[in-house]
Amino acid sequence: MADLPTLRVGFLGAGHIATYHSKSIRRASATLGFTVERAGVFDTDSARCEEFARASGHSPMSSVDEVLASCDAVYICTWTSEHLGLVQAAADAGKAIFCEKPLATNLADAERITEILEKSGVTNQVGLVLRHSPAYLMARQLITEPSAGRVMSVVFRDDQFIPIQGHYGSTWRSDASKAGSGTLLEHSIHDIDMLHALVGPIHSVSARQSNFHGHRGIEDVVAATFTFEPTDPSDIPAIGTLNSIWHDNLARPSLRRVEVFCEKRFIVIEGDDWFGPVSWTDSDGTTITLDGERLVEATAHLVPDDPNPDAAFLRAALDRRPAHPDATVALAAHRVVDALYDSARADGDRRLVGGSGSSYVVRRVSVEDVRPLRLDVLRRGMTNRVIDFDGDDEPTTVHLAAFDGSGSIVGVSTWMMREHVDDPGASAMQLRGMATARHLQGRGIGAILLGAGLDLAKERGATLVWANARDAALAFYRRHGYQTVGDGFIESVTSLPHHRVVRRID
Repeated sequence: MADLPTLRVGFLGAGHIATYHSKSIRRASATLGFTVERAGVFDTDSARCEEFARASGHSPMSSVDEVLASCDAVYICTWTSEHLGLVQAAADAGKAIFCEKPLATNLADAERITEILEKSGVTNQVGLVLRHSPAYLMARQLITEPSAGRVMSVVFRDDQFIPIQGHYGSTWRSDASKAGSGTLLEHSIHDIDMLHALVGPIHSVSARQSNFHGHRGIEDVVAATFTFEPTDPSDIPAIGTLNSIWHDNLARPSLRRVEVFCEKRFIVIEGDDWFGPVSWTDSDGTTITLDGERLVEATAHLVPDDPNPDAAFLRAALDRRPAHPDATVALAAHRVVDALYDSARADGDRRLVGGSGSSYVVRRVSVEDVRPLRLDVLRRGMTNRVIDFDGDDEPTTVHLAAFDGSGSIVGVSTWMMREHVDDPGASAMQLRGMATARHLQGRGIGAILLGAGLDLAKERGATLVWANARDAALAFYRRHGYQTVGDGFIESVTSLPHHRVVRRID
């Protein structure tokens, strides 16, 4: 019999979560079909490192570089603030990387980690383990079945005792310089990822937070609301809520309860994150509950690669192929979390999440604020540099700008109360001057501005929104529920072909 291939696995960090993964690897070893060699482990706490090594069979080492030299794949299980530097070192060394969630303490570092991993091409997986959960896989199947109808609402509650105590004993989670923040980032990034998996991309958010334990920068209660991007842009968006709590009731384990209301089906996930039960009731009165092994069997065909997330990573690492969920999946959740924190700082103001996941804030601005982007995008390369519109200064006109995380304007649009020629009696708004920074086009900023303008039109009681759209942008408008009306024409300032587009408001 030929010798089995060997994968050498190292650990950076030797605390609670490293122990969890080490035990998970041991459970998976019998079914992998290759040998896992326990390589080096390093932790800044040498006593903890030694204890982990004795229990797991790894070799205690005195530096990150020693561990990386000893292994083919590495688990990064340190406090969050160390992830960026360790991912960079491991990627530079060409190692397969399993990075614990969250990726980083802030969005900028999470984006940097994702960029490093994408450029390096190394196999990478993030510890969003609920992607492999039979309970959530079952719920996802139930949601997507046509007989369920459209998703209307999701109610998500997640609570656990604050993990600086009990069997977690992660005292660093009370230090914002190491953890970044509290229950939303450190724990409920799982929940945001599951909302993406169950329903789809989150479009807008609003949140409030509290801090009962008094650890600076470590919130322990977050209440959030969401709207989701509908599959069909003209459809009604689903909405949802999330309550995330860190309490002191050590008698209560970490628990989640998720209720999904579809038009014709009600689904509940509760109890164990992995084994349920999952229950659902259809409009004909049928009620079914699955849990334990029955749930595992029912979802076996839905499992990505391997039921054990660690086994899935190790198989991918051995084969040098992509793993799931990777950093790009985690980054989408980070961007929603960033928008939620931004909303909470603004006492619950609504925040929009870009189509790429990036969070942008839309605010009303002056006409002077929108002119630079109008000029750069709408008049680029043209002899006619006129960027002022008739109606810019009218009191009913609203100029909107999308701001990125640094406070820069990256998109603009102007909304005017103007009748539509084909429906002169209707209350209508005209969209003018839509422009997105050239280096960010295709990131969803235009969609965000359209959404904000549609909300404005509804507030004004308008029954339709219309625009003179460049023919090159017609597909964009159609994706967002606008219809082309009338014959095309050449616009006088730009000399470019245009059509009129209209979206009616129900």
